[in-house]
Order: sequence, then C-alpha cells, then structure tokens
Amino acid sequence: MRVAITGSAGYVGNFLAAHLSAKGSRVVGLDLASPPCQRAYPDFRFVRCDVRDLELVRKTLASERVTHVLHLAYLMDPRHDTAFEYDVDVNGSKKVFEAAHGTPSVRQFVHFSSTSIYGGWPDNPLWLAEEAALRPRDWFYARNKKLVEEHYAGFPRRRDLRLVNLRMCTAVGPSYFKPGGVVSTLARSPLGLLLDGRDTLLQFIHEDDVKRVLDLVLADADAEGTFNLAPDSCAATRELAAGSRKLFLKVPKALFKAAVSLLWNLRLSSVSPTSVDLVAHGIVASPAKLMARYKYAFRYSTTEAFFDAVRKRRENGTL
Repeated sequence: MRVAITGSAGYVGNFLAAHLSAKGSRVVGLDLASPPCQRAYPDFRFVRCDVRDLELVRKTLASERVTHVLHLAYLMDPRHDTAFEYDVDVNGSKKVFEAAHGTPSVRQFVHFSSTSIYGGWPDNPLWLAEEAALRPRDWFYARNKKLVEEHYAGFPRRRDLRLVNLRMCTAVGPSYFKPGGVVSTLARSPLGLLLDGRDTLLQFIHEDDVKRVLDLVLADADAEGTFNLAPDSCAATRELAAGSRKLFLKVPKALFKAAVSLLWNLRLSSVSPTSVDLVAHGIVASPAKLMARYKYAFRYSTTEAFFDAVRKRRENGTL
C-alpha cells in the first residue's frame, strides 16, 4: 500500500502518517511544511506542494506509484479572504481528485469531509444520517466541503477508482501538537457559554478510533459512498467541564454573535461569527452505516475521548 496524504502537516494528517508508516505502508505527505516529528517516521517522504498545483500533485502520485489518496488539505481556520479559502478548499480539492483520476495506480480516494456540513440549526435532530439535508449555513469551511462533495459525486471518474467520503466530527487525542485547539479551550477556559440558555451537545472521536476505522476502509476494496465518522455517543458541554470549576454564563445568541462579528470585522479576534451557530446548536451524526458495514465498536465514547485527550496531553506538556 502506497498512501498519499494531502494536508499531512495538520493534526489528523500527521497522526495518520505516523500510524500508516509504522504499519509498513509507504507514505508521502503533501503540504506546505512538515513538522519535525515526521523526520522519524519510517518510509515517509514529504513533498512541499500546494494542492492547487495540479502538475506537481499528478507527478508525485505517479512517481510514488500511489495506490490510496487521503485528502485532508482544507483551511480549517476561518479567513477574512474567503476567495482564498474557496481557491484552496474547492479548487485544490478538484485538482487533487483530477490527479488521482489520471493516475492509474490510484485505486481508492478517501475524502475527509466534516459533520459540520449538516449545519448548526435549532431543529437538528439527534443522530443525523448521511441522507440528511446538508445545510452548512455561513461557515465557509463547511460550505466548501459541500461544494467539493457535490463535485466529486458528479465527476466522471474511471470505474476502478473507488471514492469514500468520510464526514468526520472533531477528532481529539494525545498527539495534537499545535497551540490551542478545542480540547485546550474546553479544558482551560474558566468560562463557558450557554447561548440562549441552552447547553450544547458535542461529538468527539478519539484519534485511535479514526486510525482503526481508516485501516478497515483502506483494506476494503469495495468501499464506496459516504459515511459519518463519529462515535455512537455525544456529551453536553457542562458534562465535559465536570470538575473544572468552569463558570457558565447564559448569553443571548444574537448578542454574542454581534459582539463576535464586531471583533472579527475589526480584526481583533480570530473567532469568526460564522462559528456561533455551531457553538449554539449541536451536530450529532449517526455512525450506524459505518458500524453496520464493518461491525465496528468504538473504543472510546465522546466523553472518554475528551478526557483521555486532556489527561495525555497534560502528561505530554501540550495542554
């Protein structure tokens, strides 16, 4: 198995590169930089590559005789330049898929989408299935994921190229190596918000479950279609704050969004107003389709994944 990972410098891309190379796969990472930890990965090669560079992506896939592509290269953090976000997320994703389609050795393309594609809405039911309406609201990251999913679905690809679309919830785990992140925010912040007085339901998937599921997908030559990659559990924000002495404030959502918008427009904050609805209204996706196909039992619940990440990151000094 020869695996190409776009966005290999990101959290998920990095731990998948470490996992797959340790298992004996040849892994090539495509990104604009490579964290120092990747120098120790066995049989790992880094290629500095912008995913919008079709020729370089195509050349890399062909020269490495890649058999599986994992596409994770998206701009997760909101930008003021939404045209740039679109160019990287959508046009870059189109070119990576075109390159995979044009490389005969590539047999499987795994696209990491997001459960945020369902959108944060007050009428969201529990356990959204893959057939649920895609309503990403105004968060450009989720909007771009939807556009890419639609493009891939309509692309006239060759018959022997399998496409798997994984809508993943937020992944957490001990190998997170960058400052901040959702675990840090929830574990360290002394304040919590109850927008419009409501608690928010969250889903976290442990990185070990992501690795185990991906192993099954990569070994499944007939895998095709869309799967929610999220545990069969969820947790309320206040449940995850247990023992942290966090003070929760009841704040009207409209007031909070106005304040966030003001700070964002003045460029005084990196928090985009497009994230407010995701904070206010939980997205809980059903993994029933994935669990049925692979007879899979999640090793960690949402709560267990969160607290394991907190504990191990504190031990590692990254929290």
